[in-house]
Amino acid sequence: MPVLGFNITKIELEKVTLAVPQGQIEVRLSPKVKEMRLGEIRTPTGKMNGVEILFRYEIDYNPRIAQGAIEGAILYLPPQKDKMDEILNLWEDEKKIDSLTFAEVVNFITKEVSPILMLMAKEMRLPYHIPLPRVEVKPQPQ
Repeated sequence: MPVLGFNITKIELEKVTLAVPQGQIEVRLSPKVKEMRLGEIRTPTGKMNGVEILFRYEIDYNPRIAQGAIEGAILYLPPQKDKMDEILNLWEDEKKIDSLTFAEVVNFITKEVSPILMLMAKEMRLPYHIPLPRVEVKPQPQ
């Protein structure tokens, strides 16, 4: 598994208006990488090095009824050990991440953050960021 550690450092969600308007509400999620550096995790078998990725996962509603963000860090271990230097050098030189690493990291963060966003939206009476399945009753043909 490429992600060895996950830690949330900040959660904020602010409801800007008391009344949620009727009609279509768009929810935009924006995962962002703030910083990347060499990280370390202690395991029962010893220390392991990886890429520590500091992230900010923003949520915005349109019309603007609420906005917020979750910040944290993950420790990412690339599939190939020699790729770690390549990932860190690309970040250090150009502040960029290769698309495969970005996809793995964002998918992991989304999986971890989505339940928190669902709970926060429920508690603050906001629309969910993903649609929930709905049951529809269809009339029986006679």
